Amino acid sequence: MKKTLMIAITFFCLGALANADTFTISGTSAAQNPTDFINWSQLGPAGTSVASPWFVSTTGGNFAFPGNVDGSNFLREDQGSGWNGNFATGANLVWTGNGAGGTGGQGFLIALLNPVENIGFGIETYLPGPFTVTVEAFGVNGNLLSTDTLNGVSGGAIRTGSELFFGLDDTTGPNIGSILITTSNGVSGYANNFAVGEVDLSYVPEPASMALLGSALLGVAGLLGRKLLN
Repeated sequence: MKKTLMIAITFFCLGALANADTFTISGTSAAQNPTDFINWSQLGPAGTSVASPWFVSTTGGNFAFPGNVDGSNFLREDQGSGWNGNFATGANLVWTGNGAGGTGGQGFLIALLNPVENIGFGIETYLPGPFTVTVEAFGVNGNLLSTDTLNGVSGGAIRTGSELFFGLDDTTGPNIGSILITTSNGVSGYANNFAVGEVDLSYVPEPASMALLGSALLGVAGLLGRKLLN
């Protein structure tokens, strides 16, 4: 399963090499000002178990390959049906855990067919209380571009749309090829057990080519592959 996810990341992280990127963080979708979206409803109704990795499309014609890094299944849920937290009622979500008390393993990876300028999402952990979320952004060749962490709180304001929003903007251009999302709340057995809402991003359509594929293979397989096998 780990090998499958590594191969998938390799083949779907394509584009041009990125260097010396500068990032800013936005706390709302409006501040991020996205032009494209991933709606998780395409993965099926609430309660659907989804194999890692899986293939999803964006509204603007890009494609992504999300999944738990450890290769375990993740769940498609809705706020109010399978998930009862801070997201707005009816929000379409994916949940890294495999049921109540389940574990998200080593984090959740979203690899992109075409690189983006920015990417953002609402996030909340399964266990109520304070948590930290870390996002590692990688270039299309697998090089680490940035590591950023925010603090949030799960629970309390139920079904109000008050979940933590994490928006990451590469001010140097569309160089983000994939992101790895991890969380921690200091409670044993609950690391990386979280739900993610709609993913916002800015995508400039650009034809993928076999030449770009060749340039992407070694870097992504090398760096992200080491993470998968740790």
